[in-house]
Amino acid sequence: MDCTTLLPGPYCTMVLAELGAEVIKVERPGKGDLLRDMWPECFRYLNGHKKLITLDLKREEGRNTLLRLASKAHVFVEGFRPGIAAELGIDFDAFKKVNPSIIYCSISGYGQDGPYARLPGHDINYQGLSGLLSISGDPEAGPEFPCGFGVADLSGSMFALISILAALLRSDSYSTAIHLDISITESLGMLMIPGFLEFVGRGRPPKAEFRGRGPYGIFETRDRKYLTLGVVEDHFWVNLCKALGLNDLASDRAFNSWQSRNMNRGRIVPRLRGAFKEDDLGSWIEKLRKMDVPVAPVLDFNNWMDDPQFVHRGFIPKTEKGTVDVENLRRFPIASLSRRQDDKEQPLTLGRDNRTVLQK
Repeated sequence: MDCTTLLPGPYCTMVLAELGAEVIKVERPGKGDLLRDMWPECFRYLNGHKKLITLDLKREEGRNTLLRLASKAHVFVEGFRPGIAAELGIDFDAFKKVNPSIIYCSISGYGQDGPYARLPGHDINYQGLSGLLSISGDPEAGPEFPCGFGVADLSGSMFALISILAALLRSDSYSTAIHLDISITESLGMLMIPGFLEFVGRGRPPKAEFRGRGPYGIFETRDRKYLTLGVVEDHFWVNLCKALGLNDLASDRAFNSWQSRNMNRGRIVPRLRGAFKEDDLGSWIEKLRKMDVPVAPVLDFNNWMDDPQFVHRGFIPKTEKGTVDVENLRRFPIASLSRRQDDKEQPLTLGRDNRTVLQK
């Protein structure tokens, strides 16, 4: 049962549905999930394989119906601000009374307890608190919004999903109710730990020294397009220098290690920028790949679905007219684990499945 809105909870339960779970999405009467109006296409993507019902959880009848349905469920996912579920009478204690083996997953911005627990928040707030924004953008400048998608929200989704799957395995042996307390900020923080350990290990350098990566970054080409370089290992550095005709850099002992290239980025980056301005993106991609250099173009939404790798893998399906087949977009990257999509998705009208679900 999915009692969440917007992105974190619905993305988690979308994957569960794609893996074969029956998911019942509970929405409030009248308006439903805010995503219906904000991003209708995203709402369809996230909720296309779910059964949709409406319950007024501020009324006793709605709460009783929710608990009745939950008595037959394996998992309940909620995204209320901490304390709200208890005030409504639908918290973990209430659920385990009607279902002693329920897996009750709470997804919130900061976790169920602590001084920030009841504070409002969204993805950018969690990025700030996790430290991600502090290392974003130009190493010499202030923070920038680093991603065009909800990286914090989706981190919470993934850790919620992993926790639910682990709890389902455990429940086979223990058959006891489990409360999963998922903090979106801590989920993103977990992804930050490798970088944090590097930061600590290098003596806590300032951002300019910590984020300066030398030949690891984004570079503009002559046709005002961009490529990404991922040159870490020494042999890739040598290959890059040969491809760019910068043999003096390859032979300079000041640049003979990952650490030294980062420390001397001020001497490296201007040379790389100048070199890449001498030719167009397509030409550089061809040259660098022939030299076995980790390189990729920066694609936008207008052309990424036409990239040969994505086309070969069938990642973005298309209709016969060549447009994006929105109805059959992947909801899980491993096709062999996805459920079969034999039936065309039905219109996602609010409360569509009230009659069939609530009469059970």
